[in-house]
Amino acid sequence: MLTNKEFFLESMIYNLYYLWSLREYSARIEVSLPPIYQDYINKSNELAKRAENLNKQVADFAYKDGLPENVIESGIVITPYTLELELLTEKLFGIEIDETITEKEKMIVPKEVNPTDDEVKQMEQINEQALILSKDFINYANDLYEKIKNQQVFAFYYNTINLYLIEEAKLYMSNLNRLKVKATINPSYVIDEQYFGTQGMQAIATFIRGEIDPMYKDIFDEANNFVIEYRNILTEYDNIIMTPQNQKNMTLNSLELALRLKTFIEKCIQKLLNKEIYFISAPITKDNELTAINFFIFNLREIVLASIDNI
Repeated sequence: MLTNKEFFLESMIYNLYYLWSLREYSARIEVSLPPIYQDYINKSNELAKRAENLNKQVADFAYKDGLPENVIESGIVITPYTLELELLTEKLFGIEIDETITEKEKMIVPKEVNPTDDEVKQMEQINEQALILSKDFINYANDLYEKIKNQQVFAFYYNTINLYLIEEAKLYMSNLNRLKVKATINPSYVIDEQYFGTQGMQAIATFIRGEIDPMYKDIFDEANNFVIEYRNILTEYDNIIMTPQNQKNMTLNSLELALRLKTFIEKCIQKLLNKEIYFISAPITKDNELTAINFFIFNLREIVLASIDNI
């Protein structure tokens, strides 16, 4: 069972990552729907503001109480490109993003977290609201997916992104429900987290391959190579007998591949900001993808490998 200190820290980590991830998905949807679907645009904006509000509360805790240095350096809260990509998205699409949260997150300092009893209670309330929000995101994404699939709604993005959003929200809910009963992470969760995370990395490479202007063949080809590599590693997952040693080998292979994918995404972002390449997606989506990769790497290093070494 988690101590209050462990509960509070894990709640901050998962909320800071997932709430902003969901908020960035909202922005992607909001700017990708034609004006005739104003109800969906409004709903996306409403969900975004709710995610922002909860994220701001958690960011206030992190700013006041600090975070461990490895969490800050992991890039799961903020990347070096977050603010610039937010501002560019606002400029190009005319949407509002609360950059004060990003500015506050830039000032979080390394510190041992020691919450008060009142802060723990407040975090429990935030987690409850986040659970409700996650369910609302899932319902919204499910509805959009079915409407797009049946040609009742058109969006300027792949419908698969709605499925990816649903899986992201489900993983968030799984962690929130675990935190609700203050349960520790079990080995089954570790394996599932790594497998679904690997699927997410393949999805990111697939989205980049589909969103890059074909004239930039080098970016397309590199993204395609990552899609193939992730397809192979997922096939290996499906066929391997999972012993502790095999799990460790798979994790190390996944970590090496994720680190290379991170370098590729950072290159894409730098070229985008330098006006050297063009994607048919909002700039903020690239920050979403980089943060997701950072979160996957963080989990592999801090949770998966640590769990395997303890077996």
